[in-house]
Amino acid sequence: MTAGRRTCAALLLCLLGASCIPSNVVAVEERMVVDDLAALEWAPAADAAPDGLYETVEITGEAAASLRKVYYLFLADGTYTAAALTEAGGEYAFQTIGGTWSAGPEGLALDGGDPVLLERAGDHIRISAPTGTVVMLRQKGWR
Repeated sequence: MTAGRRTCAALLLCLLGASCIPSNVVAVEERMVVDDLAALEWAPAADAAPDGLYETVEITGEAAASLRKVYYLFLADGTYTAAALTEAGGEYAFQTIGGTWSAGPEGLALDGGDPVLLERAGDHIRISAPTGTVVMLRQKGWR
């Protein structure tokens, strides 16, 4: 290894070490890696628009056979964009969609389609459809 590469490697190690924050400096609620989803108290979200960026924390049902991760960005103007990481036959691909959304007493409707159950528990939303359920967490500070 050349002197330049050794210096670069040493600098990277110092930066990595400096970026670690001891867990005792961060509040307990901020250290939680996995939410206890079973402890959440879900309520219909008919009057609460899901405005914001959400990331899946749980996927169940038939959808879990191919969906690995889903991101939804719901905007206050009634539009959305989404990306899903899928797996089929050992091959991974991102698929993206976008369109319009609306939420009401009947649930969440995308692109004027049939509404599906939309529930909220704090910063989590749960969307239940015939093919499965996704639980997503609102991402803080995305804008």
